[in-house]
Amino acid sequence: MSNKQFLELPYGKDDFTKLREQNCYFVDKTPYIKQVFGVDASDVLLFTRPRRFGKTLLISMFDSFLKINPEKPFDNSKQLELFKGTKILEDKEFCDKFMGQCPVITITLKKVDGTNFKEFYESFASAVYDVALRYSYLKNSNKLDKSDKEELEHLTTKSYLLKIENQQTVKDALRTISGLLYKEYGRRAILLIDEYDVPLAAASYRDRVNKVLYKNRPDFVADCHEKMVTFMKGFFDLLKTTPGDEGAISKAVITGCLKVAKNSIFTGVNNFNVNTVTSQNMNLTGIIGFTKDETYQILKDYEMDDYATDVKNNYDGYKFCDKEIFCPWDVINYLDENYQNNLNGHKTLVKANNYWANSTSSPALYEYLGFLTDNDNQKMQNLVDAKSIKFELNESMDYDTLSEHNSNDFWSLLLHTGYLTLDWEQTKKEELKKDGKTNKDVFARIPNLEILGCFNNNIKEKFSSDFKVLNLHNKFVNALSCGNQKEIYDVLFDMLQKYVSIRDTATKAPHENYYHGFINGIFTSCEKLVSEYHSNYESGNGYPDITFKAERNTKAVIIEIKATSNEVDMDELAAKALSQIEEMNYAQPFFKQSKITEIYAYGLVFCKKDCLVVCKKLK
Repeated sequence: MSNKQFLELPYGKDDFTKLREQNCYFVDKTPYIKQVFGVDASDVLLFTRPRRFGKTLLISMFDSFLKINPEKPFDNSKQLELFKGTKILEDKEFCDKFMGQCPVITITLKKVDGTNFKEFYESFASAVYDVALRYSYLKNSNKLDKSDKEELEHLTTKSYLLKIENQQTVKDALRTISGLLYKEYGRRAILLIDEYDVPLAAASYRDRVNKVLYKNRPDFVADCHEKMVTFMKGFFDLLKTTPGDEGAISKAVITGCLKVAKNSIFTGVNNFNVNTVTSQNMNLTGIIGFTKDETYQILKDYEMDDYATDVKNNYDGYKFCDKEIFCPWDVINYLDENYQNNLNGHKTLVKANNYWANSTSSPALYEYLGFLTDNDNQKMQNLVDAKSIKFELNESMDYDTLSEHNSNDFWSLLLHTGYLTLDWEQTKKEELKKDGKTNKDVFARIPNLEILGCFNNNIKEKFSSDFKVLNLHNKFVNALSCGNQKEIYDVLFDMLQKYVSIRDTATKAPHENYYHGFINGIFTSCEKLVSEYHSNYESGNGYPDITFKAERNTKAVIIEIKATSNEVDMDELAAKALSQIEEMNYAQPFFKQSKITEIYAYGLVFCKKDCLVVCKKLK
């Protein structure tokens, strides 16, 4: 066993100051401070990376390095101690100019959430309040006038900010604080925003949920996302170039998961540089995530370099331009879980488990699974078979367009959120074939074994057998067996939203055939609940679509399926379905069986992703 003293691993730590003060292991990304603030000429710099790749820690590092100490303005002695031993201190000229010399406004939006716009606003206002408290010391400043201090008082009074009628104060908060800092220090502030797109993603998801929850309320409008876009457009108004404005900023650095379209919340923002997982700026590609060299060094430092191949196979594979990138969350978790076992000689216990896939989720991603085509099915299989797939990349995704379930958006979403990585070699070959034409096609692949496991255990499985996971089959059959019309509709409607695409029914074959197959598919996993299940089986004077028995053959169910492309026709077709069951005597064989005490007839009418359920108890 080694006698080496190991530094504490920064497990779950995304606060740079605490990480350094607690003497945790630190992968030195400090040279990028100069690259971002001393070399990059853009006014606004946006980094988009998957979750758990270190975006928050990066923002925290920038904040810790740049911010002015209000107790001793422009004294950087705290930073000198905090950054002791890091590479950035080797550049004295840059440090003298920037370290501890800048007013900084830092805000994180990762916790903004709600069930309606009011709740979203209050959550957002709380985040702004937390930021404003950082500058409450300015209330004692002799450089601010009475009106300045009144504005600051509003920003540091939570009850005031939470009132939705005061939302303009929240919208103007960044500009207000920036202006106050300029008056205090005579320097324009630097703005740092972490997880800027979380409120938009959460609002979009909430709208999709609410549309289902309130589908029977004609007065209800799912408008969380629309209102958040409008609100945040005002909030980010500070990013527009405004020469001579004391409230203007000198530079903004923003992180998020997706790049939203500029015409949504960043309208009018100029000199806007975006660095995504598909960007080719070699100076910045290694800024987030662990590079190969950084990963192998940390393995060596914890005497785990014998396991480099396992770590590479499980957590590497991401390629951001010229850099191989490992997921930091995975590497740190792997070491945290395993290095003591290795030191103590328990090498058989060292395992490369799944960490990232179990710590992150994308509701929008799973929502897509019911809308993919046969071609997408094949792409899914190709990925699992370690092949690259080709699709048209959507580089800027508006969260509200996710509800359109475009398959290219699905694959783009997988790429941006870390489930896929760009196959640069294949993509560049495609570029050579463009012949001067615009081509957005890219090739992507599964990066590593962890994500492959995620595909096999979560995505692919959910794609093919989510009914079992949600147990909707059984609910559906039980409801049919007892005449619970509302339950039948609710379950059937939910399944239609999740698993049926309008494109699936856009065939020359009769629409009834598609929905008939859909219903048959539900019953394939319900063998224990039904008996004598028949599809288009002779009964009475005809061939009902579906019949079965349930509850130990004491109940019988008869289903007639209709479909239409016009919802106006649904009521008429439902009545026709029930009439057909009775007129054709489909229930006759069941009436002859004394054991059967209840017989239910159903008309199921489908219109695209909607349905109508009518029921009649025949016995």
